[in-house]
Amino acid sequence: MNTEVLRRWLRSGKLPGVKVGSDWRVNSADLEPFLNPAGGSDKTTAGGENPKKMCFRFPKWLEFSGLPRQLNEKFGAQAWPVFKKLIELDFEIGKPRDRMLPLNMAELAERTGYDEQIVAAMIKQLQLHKFIKHHQIKSGEFVSIVTPIKTPRLILDISYEHGGVKGAPSKALDNSCMRRYLEPGD
Repeated sequence: MNTEVLRRWLRSGKLPGVKVGSDWRVNSADLEPFLNPAGGSDKTTAGGENPKKMCFRFPKWLEFSGLPRQLNEKFGAQAWPVFKKLIELDFEIGKPRDRMLPLNMAELAERTGYDEQIVAAMIKQLQLHKFIKHHQIKSGEFVSIVTPIKTPRLILDISYEHGGVKGAPSKALDNSCMRRYLEPGD
């Protein structure tokens, strides 16, 4: 890479950096997109994770937040898989204003591999502890994920390779997938 091009990018703000005397200080994570442009290449970053796959069907940072262990210790081994499936279903819906998931116990049981009674018990526990909200509407029963999700570890403490923002490029939080469960919902 030509140093003149790099300096021009730094001055224009295309590449974030701090000028210290006659030198520039640049976060290595901010340089990564310039060194390995994503244009058609699916190469993984130094951390081994393709940034495009950080939130394919589920925000990866939640798995490294300590929440799976917390839910399993509090409510049993079925709690995390049921909650994770609800989040995956929330992703399938996309971005509607009211993110309410139709509550179909039979389908949820089939998709998680648990009996309907177990799924119903986990839904009740998740609702009692304010991880989800239950909505009774004329058209049926719905649930919604309560946001922000309270996790044992903050996304700030989770490395970028694990879907967090520690060591991430400055534009990492522009990704709506990363912010989805951090922002207040209702």
